[in-house]
Amino acid sequence: MFPNEYSMMNFVNPWLDNLEYDWESVKKLGQLITINKNKTIFHQNESSNYIFVVEKGRIRLTLLSLEGEEKAIAIIGTNGLLGECSLNSSNQYATNAVTSTKSQVVRIEREKFIAHMMENPTSHHQLMDLITHKYRLLCLQSMELSYTKAFVSVCNTFVHLAKEYGKKIGDNKIKLTITFTQQEMANLLGITRVSIANHIKDLIEQGYLEKEDKYYVITDIDGLFELIQG
Repeated sequence: MFPNEYSMMNFVNPWLDNLEYDWESVKKLGQLITINKNKTIFHQNESSNYIFVVEKGRIRLTLLSLEGEEKAIAIIGTNGLLGECSLNSSNQYATNAVTSTKSQVVRIEREKFIAHMMENPTSHHQLMDLITHKYRLLCLQSMELSYTKAFVSVCNTFVHLAKEYGKKIGDNKIKLTITFTQQEMANLLGITRVSIANHIKDLIEQGYLEKEDKYYVITDIDGLFELIQG
């Protein structure tokens, strides 16, 4: 779908949804619970008692500054894990986890989860893969916050989403197969929602984007990539 030059982009997707992991053996150790929208599952620096597998819904991982300002790190969806970054000696959650939608998660006791990882190489490999993905995501976000202008970050995000969740519907046209809010994008990029809305409006008016129901369509993926390169 993408020319070779797209593969050169330093891509780490902050929307971790519909992941191709198999956690069935892990989920058997826990309890399925339902959590309403905008509810906190755990707080940063709180002692870790449970690890969670997301069965359904979207949960945002965030950090809070001393002044109470929130910075989103990632949006975790189906087959994602919550709380795995607390598995070191500190035994504390590294972030907050807050539901963006009504969600279902499987709650597993921390010690049971660790014991299972020690005995199951496949689950352990998946765990390391996911932790590495989140680490690379933090590195990329740090670089973008330091050096990338807001408009370029928005363009970058749409190209990244097209690579991960895009469905080709024309020679140069790609429809995203996941939905998200402008506020979610704003939180992830550290940009105000109003700025996100204005940048998306500009991209629509310039013919790079359009919207079909709840889904964004990139109408000129090559042109969007050229904007980033420029």
